[in-house]
Parts: sequence; C-alpha cells; structure tokens
Amino acid sequence: MSTRPPGWDMEGRRILVTGGSGGIGFATAQALVGRGADVIITGRDAGRGETAAAAIRRENDRGSATFLQADHATVGGNQQLADQVRAAWDGLDVLINNVGGLYDTRWETADGYEATLAMNVVGPFALTAELLPLLRSKPPSRCVNVVSAAFRMYKGDPFDDPQSTDRFVGADAYARTKLLNVLFSLALAKRVSADHITVNQLHPGLTWTPMTRSMTPATMPAWRLAWPIIRLLQRHGSPEKAAQRVLFLAASPEASTYTGEYFERQPRPKRLSARELDPALQDRAWQLASGLVVDAPTNKRTQAATGQQSSGLNSWPTGAGQG
Repeated sequence: MSTRPPGWDMEGRRILVTGGSGGIGFATAQALVGRGADVIITGRDAGRGETAAAAIRRENDRGSATFLQADHATVGGNQQLADQVRAAWDGLDVLINNVGGLYDTRWETADGYEATLAMNVVGPFALTAELLPLLRSKPPSRCVNVVSAAFRMYKGDPFDDPQSTDRFVGADAYARTKLLNVLFSLALAKRVSADHITVNQLHPGLTWTPMTRSMTPATMPAWRLAWPIIRLLQRHGSPEKAAQRVLFLAASPEASTYTGEYFERQPRPKRLSARELDPALQDRAWQLASGLVVDAPTNKRTQAATGQQSSGLNSWPTGAGQG
C-alpha cells in the first residue's frame, strides 16, 4: 500500500469513478480505496470490471470496491447507472467523471448522437444531473471532471455542426467535445453552491490507457509525421501518475477551496482563455447538453412523463435546442 499524505484520508467516503475498470480510472479508484474510501467503478465490460474491482480489493485492507456495468454512451444508460447508485447509497461524497471516447470513424449511439459527443458531453452531463441530489446530501461534496488540454486545439465554433455530420476527424471531434465539457463544467460550477458542491476539472496528461492504445494515425492526422514520437510519449505516461492529479481534486483539503477551476500539472488552477471564461459560451454549452439529454430517445425520464424532466439540476431547460 502507498503512503498517504496527511489529511488525505478518505475513510468512509463514497465515491463514483466512471470508466474505472482500466487506465486512469482504475488507478484513481485504487488510490482512493487505499485511503479508506468506498468506491464504485463503472465500465462496459462486466468481466473486465469485476476483475478490476477484485484486484483493488485484494491490494487494499481498507475501503471497498464495487463494479457496476454501465452504458455511458446513452442517456438511458447513465440514468440506469444513477438509479443503481441511488439504490446502493443515500449520499455521494465525490463524483469523478472520468470516462470518455475518441474514435477513428464516425458512429452513432442508440440515441442517434455522434459517439464522441455522446461519451464526452451528453453522458457526463446526464449522469451529473441525476446524481446532484446525492452530492447535495453530503456537503461539502465534489464533482471532478477529467477533460483534456486538447480543447485548446479546437479553434472553430464548437456549436457549428456539433454532431460532425458534415465532416468527421476523430481528433477534431475529441477536441471540440472536450471544449464543450470545459464550458458546461464552468456553467455547472456557477449553478451550484460551492458550500454544497465544488466543481473542478483537470487534464491528466499524456497517459498509456486503453483509449490511447486504440488510437491510430487516422485518429490524429495532424500528428501523422510525428506519430512515432507521440506513441513513445504516450507509452511513458503513467496512469498512476495521472491519477495523482485526480486524487488531488477528489481528496486533498487544499482542493476544497477551489470551484470552477481547471488544473494541469500543478496543484493550483491554470488560467483559461477568454473563450472558455465567456459566460455566453458556457450557457450555450449548457443548453446544448441539456437539450440533447431531454431529446434523447433512451431518456427514461421523458418516457415516463412527457414534457416533464426529472433532474437534480435547477431550472432544467426543457425546451433547449442545440445552441
């Protein structure tokens, strides 16, 4: 077991880590359980997820690790996960939105949404909305969104063709959705009381994970000439090291003083540009994500009550369009 920094004890804390069956999510869950937390990890593959949870339990004599299978690509899948979390726990100390997607080719989820947009924006938004009541019941709780510095690479209008129907390049779709994630995270931080829930985000750095292993030069055509170097850097990226950045926001007393901030290498916020700090763009990202959640064919709430959206978010914009 690793040494625990003073004040970082998480005994009895309840934490959800999405995409925790491998990579950064697994390393994060392992570190949290080692500090005494009760952690639920999620993933698409039940066998892999159960194996991951068992491995975490074997290596730690504190806390607990449980796996829940989840389809993070659909609104209904995230709502079903939230139902399972509510059945297991009456409160949530930390939500870590770690799961994400990056693809070579364009494909659509069961909701009819481009998969990168669904995995990186719609899914985390829907899950967070569902779990806000559990977070509010355990103040001061934390929402930690794992994003990517790739959002800086997107120079166009993120609201122009968000479904990538006119043109799809995996890297561009990824950068766009990470920008939208940054924007809606900042909007969320303004909509919840920091006394009850803090909302922060971080770039974990280049890391060798299942997602990066699946990348090809077709995913990142702009990096084609430098591909061998990029792969070398990725292979040397440690999930355990990246998890320490997540752990800082999830567990450290210092992080409790921050909300609506973005972090990279240092344990202090990194300043965003005027684009990300623009309240109008933040609100447009919020409207886009919430509208896609409401309109999703798999949305269990709108199926149950047409015209009425049940959510933990205040002033849910039921008539929102796509920005």
